[in-house]
Amino acid sequence: MDQISFLSLFFFTFIAIATAVTPSSSTTTVYKNFVKTSCNATTYPSACLNSLLPYATSVKSNPLRLVKQALSATLKSASTTSSTISKLAKAKSITKGDAAVLKDCIGDLQDSIGEIKDSLTAISSLESSKSKKFVISNAETWTSAAISDEYSCTDGISDEKMSPAVMKKIKSSIVTTARLSSNALYLINHLNV
Repeated sequence: MDQISFLSLFFFTFIAIATAVTPSSSTTTVYKNFVKTSCNATTYPSACLNSLLPYATSVKSNPLRLVKQALSATLKSASTTSSTISKLAKAKSITKGDAAVLKDCIGDLQDSIGEIKDSLTAISSLESSKSKKFVISNAETWTSAAISDEYSCTDGISDEKMSPAVMKKIKSSIVTTARLSSNALYLINHLNV
């Protein structure tokens, strides 16, 4: 009998702890709705939802966390795109002209990555900053610069006669990154401080 009582007590304790640690489905729904509402106002809502909805429970209903996650998603996308283009530039089948254009594009993307990191650093210091508007202004500037660099890459590719398959692959990756950057900028612009 004591063993059954112990097991029952253990089971109910486990359930209580699991319930306290795991957000309820209604709380999760609230968090997802926050992300959906925020993303629906951005320039590229579907890109926003795809990149941020999986993080709804960690973002909660916190606009600053949402911005940080948006910048992190942008950084990941830019890094992946840079890696993809670097591999293409080293391919044996690529022409010297295409390789030169890709090298310029990689430089633009590396600049973009640095700017996104700077924006993320600025946003991460927002809560402790005495001049919140200045921090947000810096984050906006860095993110805008990243977008410019991303589009410089696509402009450079469009100006050259590259293989259509290579051009399509690069443009698709860069456009995805630029859309995430644009969405992050929108969310930064709408932070209330």
